[in-house]
Parts: sequence; structure tokens; C-alpha cells
Amino acid sequence: AFLSSTPSINLETPRFRIVMTQTEVTATCVVHSAYDAKVSWLLDGKDPTSRTPVNQASRTTQSVSSNLTLPSSQWKTLNTITCRAEHRCFNSTEKTSNVKG
Repeated sequence: AFLSSTPSINLETPRFRIVMTQTEVTATCVVHSAYDAKVSWLLDGKDPTSRTPVNQASRTTQSVSSNLTLPSSQWKTLNTITCRAEHRCFNSTEKTSNVKG
């Protein structure tokens, strides 16, 4: 299989209805890469606070998955959410989603 050095990123954000009805929402980022990429999040272009739980749980040979959980009240104030993948074998790659409702 041909291994591309640049990973592809899949960013899934919660649906509007979930943001309006749940107290917490979760965004999921899946980085497809042959490398063990470090996944980080940016909220409106800034690092989230240390209180923001980031769960880099699942890892397969071809992807890394990371979940970011926020209170709905905080999510509603965001304009953008970014998932970034970093590894020394490729340039930092990121995907940004506009989440302003």
C-alpha cells in the first residue's frame, strides 16, 4: 500500500439539536495516518484550557481517534474548532470546522 506522508483528518462535530438539548457535547477527530500522530485541538484558534477533557482513546495501525468534550454553553460561544495532527515525519496538518450556529 502507498503510504502518504500527509494524514487525512475527519472532524465530526455534534448536530445543532444535540447542542441545544444536551448539557455536554463531544467532537470527534479521526486522523488517518501510518504514523502515531499527536492529535491536538484548538478552540477559536487557541489551545483549550487544561480543564477541557481530551480523550485520545482509540488507536489502530492506520488511525488515531480523539474526542473533545465541552459543556454545551461553551460550545455555543465558539466560532471554529480545529483538530491538528503532528508528527516529525510529516508537516503539521489541521482541519477546521465552522461551528457558529
